[in-house]
Amino acid sequence: MILTNNIWKIFYAMLLGALFLLSSMLYSVYTDISERHHSQIEHYTSIVENAIHADLYEKEIMLNFIGHEILNQQKNNTINYISTFLDNFLAENRKLAGLGFIGVDGKFRYYSSNLNNLNLENVNFLQDENTKQSFTRVLSSEQMLLGRTYYFEAIKKWVIPFRKTIRDKNGTALGVMSTGLQLQNSKNYLIDTEGLENKEILIIRSKDKEGLMYRQYYSKKGINFIDYYNTPVSNEQMKLSLKEIQYRYPNLTLEKLRKEPKSISFLLKNSKNITMLYGLKFDPIYRHWILIESTTDEIRGEFLTVVYIYISLFVIVLILFFILFKKIATSENKKSAELIYQAEHDLLTELPNRVYMYKHIIEWRKYHSDKFHIIYIDLDNFKNINDKFGHKTGDKVLVQVSKRLKKFISQHDMLIRQGGDEFILLTKSRSEHKLDNYLKSLITIVSKEYFIDDKEFRIGLSIGVARYPLDASNVEELLSLADTAMYEAKKVKNTYSLFSENLRHQTALKADMEQELRAAIKKNELYMVYQPQITLKDGSIYGVEALVRWENKKLGYVGPDKFIAIAEQTGLIMELGEFIIRRAFDELNSIKEKIKQELRLSINISVVQFMEKSFLEDLLTLIELYEFNKKELTLELTESLSIEDLDEVLPLLNAVRAEGIEISLDDFGTGYSSLSMLRELPIDELKIDKSFIDTIVEDEKEKSLVRNIINIGENFSMKTLAEGVETQEQVRILKENDCDIIQGYYYSKPLKYEKLLEYLLSMKS
Repeated sequence: MILTNNIWKIFYAMLLGALFLLSSMLYSVYTDISERHHSQIEHYTSIVENAIHADLYEKEIMLNFIGHEILNQQKNNTINYISTFLDNFLAENRKLAGLGFIGVDGKFRYYSSNLNNLNLENVNFLQDENTKQSFTRVLSSEQMLLGRTYYFEAIKKWVIPFRKTIRDKNGTALGVMSTGLQLQNSKNYLIDTEGLENKEILIIRSKDKEGLMYRQYYSKKGINFIDYYNTPVSNEQMKLSLKEIQYRYPNLTLEKLRKEPKSISFLLKNSKNITMLYGLKFDPIYRHWILIESTTDEIRGEFLTVVYIYISLFVIVLILFFILFKKIATSENKKSAELIYQAEHDLLTELPNRVYMYKHIIEWRKYHSDKFHIIYIDLDNFKNINDKFGHKTGDKVLVQVSKRLKKFISQHDMLIRQGGDEFILLTKSRSEHKLDNYLKSLITIVSKEYFIDDKEFRIGLSIGVARYPLDASNVEELLSLADTAMYEAKKVKNTYSLFSENLRHQTALKADMEQELRAAIKKNELYMVYQPQITLKDGSIYGVEALVRWENKKLGYVGPDKFIAIAEQTGLIMELGEFIIRRAFDELNSIKEKIKQELRLSINISVVQFMEKSFLEDLLTLIELYEFNKKELTLELTESLSIEDLDEVLPLLNAVRAEGIEISLDDFGTGYSSLSMLRELPIDELKIDKSFIDTIVEDEKEKSLVRNIINIGENFSMKTLAEGVETQEQVRILKENDCDIIQGYYYSKPLKYEKLLEYLLSMKS
């Protein structure tokens, strides 16, 4: 409905967006066209510069040839031939204004006959102030030099003068060969070059000694030669050009362009305020700038063609979209209902989701305003079904579970799929007795076997319950409390747990404990104690077990059974485990040095810590750092580790054993290890749990069980260690049954460093 009401707003928004997109596209197209024309004119500029350079080089060779030919004729005393030679050469090159050979003293020696009426015998280029500097520069230059374009009165033409010094084999200047190229009011250079039909060529000389720049050549027809060739380029025009060049090429200077010639392009308005496109390149040999001038009409025309096409397409698409939106507006009510349903329901089970719950919770509470329960449901061991049989099978199980839940609830209940294998049920409040029966029935119904794809599945469920308004007054908090209660039920599985003040206290305490534990190492609140392990056969010291303790100012003494579990859950176990290993290595090294005796060290390793990829590498690094004898180290692992995932655990255990480190299976007998599994595991020691030792004296079954564990160890070549030994009678029974090692309060409680040192010294005395 909302989309229906706003469909035309969306259309207008799309129209604005499309206009913006069209503008962006047109801008991009214009940029591409402009850049292409920039690249094109840069390309033409390079071609023109290369052609002009080649033409000048050809003239330089020509002057050099004529000059040497004159000198050869002079040497052979065929001076009369020289004038004829020059006239003939001039006749074949009609664009040349004349030819003359000038001696190093600045006087004409020979010249073509068309210059006879100029009285050149009285001209001296070294004495004339107007020519002295340029002539001297020619004499010292290896290249041909171009003079300023001027009007040559003798032939009534504008010419570009060329001068080339003629040298002997030793490089000594013998004279200067001079000529000039006639300029007419038409193109003289590259008139047939493809692509230059609508472009003009401009050659500008480098700055002279007064800092002025003059035009050497301009291909445009109908120009006033006097204005163009006698008037220097204005400083204002030069500044504008430089500004546009630096705008397009921020890091480029004219000086850099002179040293590293390359073609560049830029836009600049001419004297008629028309924007023109220019290509520019410097010829470092003949010291002039080549400019290619072009109008932007081609850019504009090409762009307008694209604009016409784009706008035509835009209008067509706009009309189609208008028709489409009109149809959408007519049918939106139906589609809107479908979309809302999909947004508020789980696609797999078709149950409502949390979006639905938050949207309808206020309406639902009208019927349960006084009291109601939020029930948080989580399937037990559902991950195993996904892992073993695949997610498709798991999805089928979830569908069957949801169907059973739907049948179980009443029409006034709200059932939500939270996600994964979790469900939320909002139901009316019940008395404690009725709630107990309700939840037990729910567990029974869901836990019945499932038959899917010819396979039978059984699953349990853990349920957490929070009560409104007893536990909290808002839904979000109730969900959190029900989740907490569910995790409490998860410890047992296939049962339910009601949220209580005690659970709230435990949750708060756990949060406090986590925060305090994060700073415990830095505050030096953690410390180590060591319980001696005694060889039963002769009563000698075998080793010690390292145990961590925590004394906190706020929480007081916190048992390891509490804070180790929190460390595993929060990821602090790695830091805590490293602290235990470092402190134990350091303190035991110190004790062994003082008692002058080797001593085994047993350290409990968390399952989480052991399964870290870098565990063994980090352990070996610490062993090397503290120079600890790894053959005197035993790692104690709980029995549950061995059955978690044998394929993953076995390589880790073998790698530890390969380093000479022994492995002890802690709490043996309380888990599910089988004899076949023990045969595969590289275990050195079985540690008999204290719970068996406590009743070994009066309970024959426990005594028999302990005897069997000792026999198992013997059969598998494993040492057996009994922990929690407290009486002489327990020692006797263990000794009779050939137990190898014992530890417990009978010999010593866990001792701090100083007390352990005293204990060990007393045993030696």
